[in-house]
Amino acid sequence: MTEPTPLEVIQLVRGAQLMCRTAILLLGKQHLGYEVRLAAKYNLDPLNYAEWRLQKVVPGQRYLALNKESLLQDIDEICYVNTTTNALLVYNLDVALAYLPHPDRSYVWDFLRDRFRKRPRALVIAMPAEAEHLLPNESSMGIWHKAGRICKLK
Repeated sequence: MTEPTPLEVIQLVRGAQLMCRTAILLLGKQHLGYEVRLAAKYNLDPLNYAEWRLQKVVPGQRYLALNKESLLQDIDEICYVNTTTNALLVYNLDVALAYLPHPDRSYVWDFLRDRFRKRPRALVIAMPAEAEHLLPNESSMGIWHKAGRICKLK
């Protein structure tokens, strides 16, 4: 099975044929820090999850109270952000995923793949390719691959 290109994956999730319009874009070290440029290249609106989340912190708040439910609620809210395109490149989500226990990470990835349906914006989640411990587990990764919803930017 050949791996789809980033453009093919983005076109797939932008289209109307998927119920869950989510994809994973694996970034090598050379692409980390250039997510805004990548978003422009693929006509996606960039959204830095870490900055977005910190903007929601109220004065005096000491903890983010981050768990799988609050993370998914954040991602859902992000889908309703007013943007110029119908798709977002969400990056720095790995910061939040690193905070979650491993079973909760698996839950988040499976939810985004299978149950995150009918949102107004497609999500392309940029993840460091080398952060394998934060990515879907091997069996889940196979499902993402088979659906053509994951690729590595070379």
